[in-house]
Amino acid sequence: MTAHSPASRPRSARRLGAALVAALALFGPLAAAPAAHAALPTATLSLEIDPAEVTAGDPFVVTVTGAAVSDLYSYDLELTYDPALVEPATDAPTGPAGGFTSTVTGPGTLTVSHTRLGTSPGLSGTSDVVLASIPLRSLAAGSALVQLSSVRLVSSTGEVVTANDVASGTVVIEAVPVPEPQPSDPSSPSPSVSASATAAPAPAAQGPNDLATTGVDATPWFVSGALGVALLAGGTLLVLRRRQAVRE
Repeated sequence: MTAHSPASRPRSARRLGAALVAALALFGPLAAAPAAHAALPTATLSLEIDPAEVTAGDPFVVTVTGAAVSDLYSYDLELTYDPALVEPATDAPTGPAGGFTSTVTGPGTLTVSHTRLGTSPGLSGTSDVVLASIPLRSLAAGSALVQLSSVRLVSSTGEVVTANDVASGTVVIEAVPVPEPQPSDPSSPSPSVSASATAAPAPAAQGPNDLATTGVDATPWFVSGALGVALLAGGTLLVLRRRQAVRE
């Protein structure tokens, strides 16, 4: 049986404690590094509508801006609006350069999603960052509320922050003006009446004693008849005078 010296136990304990301290000194900073860098993404969001007054049928743009942005690698921005007054425009929403932007629409909703690409760092900066420019189109007269109803922010390390009812704006939509009828110009000529054929009066019916003169000049006949009557009257007058002279 081997006897152990009582002094050997404290030495072993001291050696084990020194090894643990060395291990913590070596691996402790590495273990704490992810926790130190896993910061939440931050951004103070605002919404602006331009122009704020339009006529039904006209487009307008909703701009979502972030201030005091820190490590914002990707995000989802959901807009809600009255579908009877507003609809998505034909132009697609745009996001910051150096990333990918997509859009999903639904009844009265439009969600813009943006993410950085590859090893690109998250968005950061003290100046304002335009996160999305969203073209919309007005449909009918009214006051339309456009609301940034839901937001999801993701950091480069996967930390997520969500918020609801973040910001909103109102666009006033005027009805399309109806043109008033213009009075007619008194100096303009009145419409001309087209000439129409008028019926000529029919010639009077000829009696049985009337001379037919159609196609023949009747003047010589009237002159000859008058001379004949005059000669006959003159002859008769001479005969009567001779008879009267014989009797005397």
